[in-house]
Amino acid sequence: MKITTKIFLLLMLCGGLLSQEYWVRVPSPVTGFFTRCMFADSVYGWACGESGMIIRSTNGGDSWESLNTGLTAYVVEDIFFLNSRLGWFVANDGGYTATRIGRTTNGGVNWSITPFQDTASINWCVAFTDSLTGFLSGYSGKIYKTVDGGSNWSAAFIDPAGCPPLFNFPKNRIRFLNAATGFACGGIYDIQGIIWKTTDAGNNWQTYCIAPEPFFDIKPFSLNRIIAGGGDFEFGATTAVSTNGGPWIYDTTGLFGVGRDLAFRTASEVWMPLSFAQTWALNLDSGSAGSRWYSIPGTDSTSINAAEFFSPTKGFGFGSNGAIVKYNTNVIGISQSGIVPLTNRLMQNYPNPFNPYTEIAFELRMNSMVKITLFDVTGRSIGVIFSGYRQAGHNSFSFDGSRLASGVYIYRIEAGSYAASKKMVILK
Repeated sequence: MKITTKIFLLLMLCGGLLSQEYWVRVPSPVTGFFTRCMFADSVYGWACGESGMIIRSTNGGDSWESLNTGLTAYVVEDIFFLNSRLGWFVANDGGYTATRIGRTTNGGVNWSITPFQDTASINWCVAFTDSLTGFLSGYSGKIYKTVDGGSNWSAAFIDPAGCPPLFNFPKNRIRFLNAATGFACGGIYDIQGIIWKTTDAGNNWQTYCIAPEPFFDIKPFSLNRIIAGGGDFEFGATTAVSTNGGPWIYDTTGLFGVGRDLAFRTASEVWMPLSFAQTWALNLDSGSAGSRWYSIPGTDSTSINAAEFFSPTKGFGFGSNGAIVKYNTNVIGISQSGIVPLTNRLMQNYPNPFNPYTEIAFELRMNSMVKITLFDVTGRSIGVIFSGYRQAGHNSFSFDGSRLASGVYIYRIEAGSYAASKKMVILK
């Protein structure tokens, strides 16, 4: 083995590769710390943080401008936009004595800011499903719903049965899959990490006790694919995944830090900023239970708290000291992760079941010719669905099953001496 190869593998085993290859700093108009970010589309994006800070990009993140909220004594905890025009934020002062809600109809240039109606309730996460229907929660543990765009709020019912007496623990993030189905996540350090679920447009919520540490983000892609991230100082970054909307599979990443956000570059590649650890956790298998998380050092010793990709080539992270980092496709490209695994691995296709498209991914420990053949359940070969020379690292391709009938199929990879098979299901 060459000396350079040995050094490369040693660096990976010790925790990661050089961070400069993955994320690069870009100019920022502010110097405070960021808390959250959001992109409405590939053009418009926002990030928020301390001292009433909100910044906006109107050109896909190529440049950022500072917006005025007038809340210099407040931390803007969360921000949510339905489109390039209509958005909300939630903010709290340093003593957590007065939650403020902001609403804009012109992309954040101007804000209408009002105190939250319950002055004893501290809230720090917000989400909307349409221009009138929204949700708010935070330290109080209540989940509030509005049906008039945020002018009035009422507390939803949270079923305590799944996690008594902890069902009213703080909520850190709310995300909806559609108008009816949504999830919240939260908890308290060293006590409980909890996930809540609604299937009736947020009027009633079920409670699931999952982990000993809180969750800070949750991403529902479908009822068959949901992932939450969190952790604490002692256990490090943790995840929970579900393939049917609950029950949940809790897992530890083995990495120091707390997962503050979940940013998917592709269906299989997810980046989780680990905040004070000044590192990222990278997963190449959709964050699935038992899959490996790689440690990637942060850029310039920056703590990243929020991140989002709006395409496989455009992603941004936001952190301490006004830091904005951009995913560096010039170095590692969009088809390779830059991580060389220790072993070959064939991954489960996603989505599965599917109709008619699914993504098949595999990892190679060295450059190799790859052939993937499809079989029916009787073992009859249907044909080669992928063939070619691929470089070491993470690879994937899209498979079109439109010409196949509904049923169970088997795809088999051959790469050098490595061979493996997995099942896929087509439902039409």
